[in-house]
Amino acid sequence: MSLPRICLLYTGGTIAMIRDPKRGLVPPRSPEDFLGLAPELEDLVQIDFVRLMNKDSTNVVPADWTRIAKEIYKRRNSGYDGFVVTHGTDTMHFSASAVSLALGLPLPFPVVFTGAQTIPEVAHGDARVNLLRACRVALENVGEVVISFGDFVFRGCRAQKKDERRFDAFESPALFPLGYITEDILITPLAHPRSREMEPDDIQLEPDFARGILQVSLIPGLEPSMFEAFVDNPACSGLILQSFGAGNVPNTGRHDFTPLIRAFTKNDKPVVVTSQFPAGTTLYSAYEPSKAAQRAGAIATGNMTAACAAAKLRWALARVEGGHSDAPTRVEGVERVMGELHVDEMDPIDPQGRLIARNAVVGSEEHPSPGR
Repeated sequence: MSLPRICLLYTGGTIAMIRDPKRGLVPPRSPEDFLGLAPELEDLVQIDFVRLMNKDSTNVVPADWTRIAKEIYKRRNSGYDGFVVTHGTDTMHFSASAVSLALGLPLPFPVVFTGAQTIPEVAHGDARVNLLRACRVALENVGEVVISFGDFVFRGCRAQKKDERRFDAFESPALFPLGYITEDILITPLAHPRSREMEPDDIQLEPDFARGILQVSLIPGLEPSMFEAFVDNPACSGLILQSFGAGNVPNTGRHDFTPLIRAFTKNDKPVVVTSQFPAGTTLYSAYEPSKAAQRAGAIATGNMTAACAAAKLRWALARVEGGHSDAPTRVEGVERVMGELHVDEMDPIDPQGRLIARNAVVGSEEHPSPGR
């Protein structure tokens, strides 16, 4: 009997590094070297290996997100049961969020990101086991972009890295895992299933991401005057303020950020507010510093992770600048896109601006599946 087929896109990262006596850690020389770290795969799947790039994920940029999405899209009709993307852990959550947005929902196959905390030569490490598990997850009834790491399967746009050394390196702070890796792969009803009736050509690829995003992580005593030069700088397209809590931004004295927010907004440059807490909501707050920022024009990001919010802002700007919006200004267009659910990247919002708890199964009448 023929084995199921998987396309494995190699982008670099610790998961495949080989120790060379002279050069230190280097990438594998051939597909055989890489796939040889888990010879059991030969009995599980047929793998087509694509060496897309070889980067430390610290050096992955939005153009790489576009490339990953386009390579998957290009192979959508090739009969693959699923795709696996090996990636460094430092920015995997950014890439998974971006590729989720680029490919949209639903998908007729899973796209599974994975990586490792140790190189393959560490016998008790996680390189081999994570690769095996990711390939197994790629055969499941999942129709979205996910991260398979350790014992869990997370929605790609809901995950974030939490630890640099432990093997349970990722978490999904605002959504339960989509799957649990035990003797069996247990996929929960929260996961979007493969779209059996969907043709691969129905995928609406939107792989572009804008440049020029400035992110500022707020600290006590930070002077907004330091960033005024970016208001008129043509290289800057938008601003992300990573707030202290539920969207709270300083609004008194010379540390008041609301004039800076107004200046950016008046210049048609969107200002997005995220939280320094894991997926802390920035949509509804009783605190005046949060309300003042939104009155000044700041765009809240619900309970998106900071990584997803950053990727989505670049994606939203690209859509608006590409003419996919009838909003009168760029800021209004970006605000609309940021507030819409595209790939279940945040919880839905009620008419009062509050998040609706996701206690029901995705796809039910109470919480219909998102789509474009």
